[in-house]
Amino acid sequence: MEPKTPGTQDFRRAYERSNYRLVGKHKHSALKPCHWMLEKLFTGRDLPLSDPANRNCYKGYFGIRSEKCIQNTPALPFCTHSCVFCWRDMEEGNLGPRFTLPADEPKFLVNEFIRNQLNMLDHHLGADKFLHNYDVMADIIWHMKRDGGEVEINEFQAKSGESRNRVEDAIVLLKTTEIVDTHDNVHYYFNPRVDASLDPEELLSTYLTTRGEISSAFASAHEPSHAAISLAGEPTLYPHIGGLVGEFKRRGFTTFIVSNGTTPAVLERMNPLPTQLYITLPPPDEKAYTRIHRPAIRGGYQAITDTLRLLPSLTCRTCLRITHVKGLNDGTGNEHVTGLVRLVKLANPNFLEVKGFAVEARAMLLKKRLGLGGDGTTISESSGFAPTFDDVLGFARMLSDAGGFPIVETSKPSRDVLMLVNWPDGKSIRIEAP
Repeated sequence: MEPKTPGTQDFRRAYERSNYRLVGKHKHSALKPCHWMLEKLFTGRDLPLSDPANRNCYKGYFGIRSEKCIQNTPALPFCTHSCVFCWRDMEEGNLGPRFTLPADEPKFLVNEFIRNQLNMLDHHLGADKFLHNYDVMADIIWHMKRDGGEVEINEFQAKSGESRNRVEDAIVLLKTTEIVDTHDNVHYYFNPRVDASLDPEELLSTYLTTRGEISSAFASAHEPSHAAISLAGEPTLYPHIGGLVGEFKRRGFTTFIVSNGTTPAVLERMNPLPTQLYITLPPPDEKAYTRIHRPAIRGGYQAITDTLRLLPSLTCRTCLRITHVKGLNDGTGNEHVTGLVRLVKLANPNFLEVKGFAVEARAMLLKKRLGLGGDGTTISESSGFAPTFDDVLGFARMLSDAGGFPIVETSKPSRDVLMLVNWPDGKSIRIEAP
């Protein structure tokens, strides 16, 4: 039987069916346009994160524009953890905690990331997709105005001749930006916040976007300037991770690395460091860590503790991230919160972030991975673990109060809360240079 490596059809199929694009000679790297990049291309408009029509992700806190971001990984099939909440296809596309393939060179990989990103924009996505979505939204609004301020979406889809997916894309965007509302996901009506007397293009221009802004965002996406090295796997297992950061930096890119913290020796010698380094903060006790993160190496918890101790000596911006899984790692007892605060103070990062778990891709298997039954075939099986924004904010406030970490930014669409830990008073958190 052929071994399952990135070169085999089974391995590729496990990821490509989820819209990953495997790149490089040895296929250990991948990129994927993220949800927020697509959302930004649907609207184009730069708005404050507090605006319901904002479609930039939480990285907008730091001045990062979602349409200019390349979400990538140089270590797709390798990770030292098998976290129960991970969206990665660990069941079919996991080669373990050691980087065992020949490693593509950083310059080659960066070229491939950029080339494939632009290729996806032009040949897989295409500006027409996003402009057509604008037309469908305008058509929905026209039908609502004609029919007394309400539309039955199945009836609209049948009469318009548009595909179900196109109609769903349009109505979901109108709903998430609070232009329309619904009680049953079938009948939609104007949200009281909007002036329904405006004609469709005026209404969209006032509250969401214009065709010109969409076209401008698509043009902006062709000049990427940020690399989110965070897609899947543990990126610091890639043998040339410092060189990859350096190659992006040489081209003027800002870089964020999201690491699980199990490779302190790599972080200590990495040169150059990324613009901002994220470390996923584990629970404050090793038993919970083992159950949730399912380490594939010995001594994982101690390695993370070593990384937390290392953070104050690093010269890049640092952020600890808690992926908030409701009922799993958000213990409300004083001991749990106090333990997390202790770890934060040990690391003394610039920022602390609480980000809500998203039920997507293979994260739908969370219940099964915990040994609680379920086959992961429906989103409802794991949806109880996905916190609302209010859940995330409530958990963040407990940490803020207990540790004295002021909340400085929130993103309701991203279900994300940012706190300051060690940052100069009055200094902007926006990134000025790579």
